[in-house]
Amino acid sequence: MATQVQRAAKLVNPAKCLYYPEAASQSFKKGEFVYLVSGKVTVVPAEPNDQVKIAGMAMQDASGTTDTAIAIAVAEEGVIFEMNATGAVTAITQVGGSYNLTITSNKHYIDLSASTFPRFKVKALSPRDAVGDTYGRVLVEVLGSICQLSGQTS
Repeated sequence: MATQVQRAAKLVNPAKCLYYPEAASQSFKKGEFVYLVSGKVTVVPAEPNDQVKIAGMAMQDASGTTDTAIAIAVAEEGVIFEMNATGAVTAITQVGGSYNLTITSNKHYIDLSASTFPRFKVKALSPRDAVGDTYGRVLVEVLGSICQLSGQTS
C-alpha cells in the first residue's frame, strides 16, 4: 500500500460557522482544532487530557493579534472532518472506533494506536486512499462528550 502525504485536517460537510476572539500568542493554522479559554479561541494542546474539549476547527490562520475575530466550524453531531491517521495503517476494523488526537507541525491527526483520551470517532475511511495506506485519511466526528459548544445543557 501507499504512504500518503500528511495534510491539514479539513471540514468535509457543511457546519455552523461562528466567530470568536483570538486568544493571546496564538499561531494555529486553518484546519487545526481549537477550544475556547475564557471565551477566546485557543489551539487544542498537543497532549490533550480529559478536561480539554473541542469547540471546532479553525477556518482561518491565527492572526497573531489578540481579539481578532476567528471563524470556527463548530464541532457537533453530524459534522464530519477528514484527517490523516498516524500510529497504524488504515483498516476497515477502525470504523466505529474512538481514538486520540496527535499534533505535529501545526497539523492535527488521529492516532489509531491510542485511545487513552479519545477525541474522535472514525465514521469511515476516506475514499481518497486505499485500505492499508500509511497516513491514510479517515472521516471522523468529534465525540459528543468532547464537543465544547454543543450537547446537553444543565
